Amino acid sequence: MNNKIFIALIFSLITFSSQSQWGIAYGAGWGNADLKSYPNFFSSIDYVGDGINGHRLDIYFPTSMKVNLNNLGVLALNKKFNEINELKNKLEEENKKYPCVIVIYGSAWRGNAGKDGALHHIKNAAKKLLKNDFVIVTMNHRSSYNHTFPAQIHDVKAAIRFLKGNSEALNIDPNFIVVQGYSSGGHLAAFMGASSGKTKFNLNGKEIDLEGSLGNHLDQNGDVHAVVDWYGPVDLQQMDDCRDVVRPKRNEDARSLLIGGPIAENKTLTQLVNPITYLDSKTPPFLIFHGAKDTAVPVCQSEILHDALIEKGLNSRLIIEDEGVHSGTNGKMFAQKNLDIMTDFIMDQYLKSKL
Repeated sequence: MNNKIFIALIFSLITFSSQSQWGIAYGAGWGNADLKSYPNFFSSIDYVGDGINGHRLDIYFPTSMKVNLNNLGVLALNKKFNEINELKNKLEEENKKYPCVIVIYGSAWRGNAGKDGALHHIKNAAKKLLKNDFVIVTMNHRSSYNHTFPAQIHDVKAAIRFLKGNSEALNIDPNFIVVQGYSSGGHLAAFMGASSGKTKFNLNGKEIDLEGSLGNHLDQNGDVHAVVDWYGPVDLQQMDDCRDVVRPKRNEDARSLLIGGPIAENKTLTQLVNPITYLDSKTPPFLIFHGAKDTAVPVCQSEILHDALIEKGLNSRLIIEDEGVHSGTNGKMFAQKNLDIMTDFIMDQYLKSKL
């Protein structure tokens, strides 16, 4: 690894944000106080470089990584370049690139600070992935309160480009990045998969820029190689039309906030929000989970997505949890059997990518 590249990355992590931290990831980082610490962790990296909270990500490195990066930021701040160079040499000796899983929280697209709790639902699966040489990334995105679609799409794409652009220094395999998310995060994950291989899209005379221009790695793309979608919305126009599921009325419609206006009056834009609009032969494999008793995002949303994927001859598996409710509050959605299905899917897709 080139010294200049490595040191430039370290300083970019610092100068992008005075809030950035390196070191132990306590319970807040995992989203669970029982997980007291994790030994190899970068926190609150500004993946765009504009200093806002909605553009931060955390990186958890595999347990097998012999080089402990916890003090790297402190070494850089104190300009201890000889010690930094020793760490760089140790990383080179490992000579290994780790596949990456990005996790996106759910917030009805309204939250800009959910990364710290993004592993709460899947902590056991996260431990398994880390033990099997995966890097895990949790990320923030901008809130729909202040930034309408496609801002959230551009954020995730920018985070992916950041990871790919720094893949050499971070020991990440840029050729295998999985994205998964819950609820609105599931929608963003599905959108990443469906829009892979595209930079712009035109529908009914309205063009959307799918990549955006955020960050310093515009030479990279925002494509991903597999998707895990936990009960994400898909077709916003059909959210209230699912059989046997009655959605409670809400004072604020998250859908309208996302697109910046009423769904009924913005049909083309609502179609552009729908991941199904972008499906083609480049769409990667999907694993979809949904609860049959979900009244926030009805199960028909995932059925619609799965059916569309299958109809196009794409790889998709849909798991419907009979007693599952939104956010897994009754413990059914994130049962160990479903977490095992998820980790097996991710590891299997990685092995297939190497054939």
